[in-house]
This record gives sequence, structure tokens and C-alpha cells, in this order.
Amino acid sequence: MEKGIYKHIEQILRDYPYLDKYIQDRRRDLMYPHDEHPDKNIGGGRSNISSNPTENLAITISDDRQIAALEKNREVITDCLERVDEDTQIIIGELYLKKHPTLTLTGIAEAIHSSRSSLSRKRTDFFEMVKNEMGW
Repeated sequence: MEKGIYKHIEQILRDYPYLDKYIQDRRRDLMYPHDEHPDKNIGGGRSNISSNPTENLAITISDDRQIAALEKNREVITDCLERVDEDTQIIIGELYLKKHPTLTLTGIAEAIHSSRSSLSRKRTDFFEMVKNEMGW
């Protein structure tokens, strides 16, 4: 696996516990946009385009690429975590999903009475599964 893809998957895993918050924040940003340069043309003419703000907002949220990417990341990681064995879940949880990881791969191997190389293979297999599910 290429180093860039490996690092990207690591970053997705580290962001996984916060994805719901990121999606919620992005939806809020779309619903209540901050306009740094407000329109100073007060009064003005009438627009010939009909406006339906609720419909426009719903279309904007459903078409937003950032939200779609975040939701895809969440679905892929959740699906992959559900399909792997308990050791792999422990590895991924300890190394990437904890806010402040305390164990290394060697420490995890000692804790669950397994070899470091077998855990490394399981982690690599998990990363390959995520890569394939992402379509990379």
C-alpha cells in the first residue's frame, strides 16, 4: 500500500470518533452562513428568480461534497470495524480511536498475549479492507 493512502486512512481513523460532530457543524454552517461582505445595495430592484429558501437549503445540504465525504468515511469505517475480529477492533481502537492513545503495537501485543507481527498483519489487512471499500 502506498504511504500516502496509509497516512490518509490513519487520519480518517483518528477523525472517526468526531465525524458526527464534523457533519453537524458543516450542516450548521450551511444553514446559517456567515457573510463577510454583506450586500450594501438596500432596496434595489426585484429579482426575476423565484426564491424558496427552504428548498434551496435542502438542496445545498444534500449536494454538499464535504458532508457526503464525511458520511462515506463514517459508513466505511463502521462497516469495516463490524466485519473484523476482536483483536483487530482492539488494535484500531487503541491506536487510532482513543483520544490519547497510551499503548503501542508492542504494548497491545503484550496485553492480548499475541505477537507484534500478527497484530501488524491484522492492521494492514484492515487498512486494505478500508482502501478497497473506499474504492482507491
